[in-house]
Amino acid sequence: MQTEKILVTGGAGFIGSHLVDRLVSQGHQVMVVDNLLSGKKENLNNIDNENVHYGEIGSEEILKKVKFFNPDICFHLAAQSSVVISVEDPMLDFDHNILQPLQLLKTLLDTDCRKFVFSSSGGTIFGEPDIIPTSEVDFADEPESPYGISKKRLNEFIELLLGAVPNMTYSILNFSNVYGPRQDPHGEAGVISIFTSKMMNNLEPTVFGDGEQTRDYVFVQDVIDALLSSSVIEENLFLNIGTGVETSVNELVATLKKTTSYNGDVIYEPKRDGELQRSVLNNSKAKKVLNWQPKYSLESGIVELVNWLKA
Repeated sequence: MQTEKILVTGGAGFIGSHLVDRLVSQGHQVMVVDNLLSGKKENLNNIDNENVHYGEIGSEEILKKVKFFNPDICFHLAAQSSVVISVEDPMLDFDHNILQPLQLLKTLLDTDCRKFVFSSSGGTIFGEPDIIPTSEVDFADEPESPYGISKKRLNEFIELLLGAVPNMTYSILNFSNVYGPRQDPHGEAGVISIFTSKMMNNLEPTVFGDGEQTRDYVFVQDVIDALLSSSVIEENLFLNIGTGVETSVNELVATLKKTTSYNGDVIYEPKRDGELQRSVLNNSKAKKVLNWQPKYSLESGIVELVNWLKA
């Protein structure tokens, strides 16, 4: 990958900051935009402060800076990422996950940006899937939450707006459940980080539902590999990024207990609104198109997370 000017929205966040680290290490000129809704300034120790801008991606001030920076590639990772918050305040979700990204995209069309990479949600956009593992065409019903709806709608807007544009292509990557260092262990998203942190502090983790709901857990560094690989392909892409391995919450709890040596109890509470019973992605297309595959097993990824939390 040649040296580029690269915009990363949500660059102070969990996934975004790992991407920024990788891009900076490769010698790219990186601009970060983050509203610190979930991102943290301390995640950005490897980039000069003059290249970091805090604010809303749809604000006039930020959009002027984006246009002046004139990026070659944009990685759009900024989002309101809580399913629970999307149910409680769907208008906030709409503003952050549809309206502001469209304002950003409109601005980028007036720059030399040739690639728009969007982190979508493979765990929500397909609805409650009939086919497991779920491929890129296996849409069931509409998503179960406003968060999933907003991600799916933005996918459609990107395909519509950029599908007919000759000078900019897109990559829409549908992530399964991403985990790893820097994920907030105190928020609603990121069950692995939440459970690991609690167990390491000898606190009882809470499972919502009976624990038989399943997810596809992919380590953050595998996601960064996929993001970078997709950014250099000059065609429009719509790809699932996951492991293809289905793990129940109860199985996850058992693995975490073993890794953290936790011997305490687990609390079970009623299932929350908007959550799927099963979610695992078919990643065969990404393997073929990107020449990509996950390097981390669930066990090895959890060891990396535990070591980071201990540091």
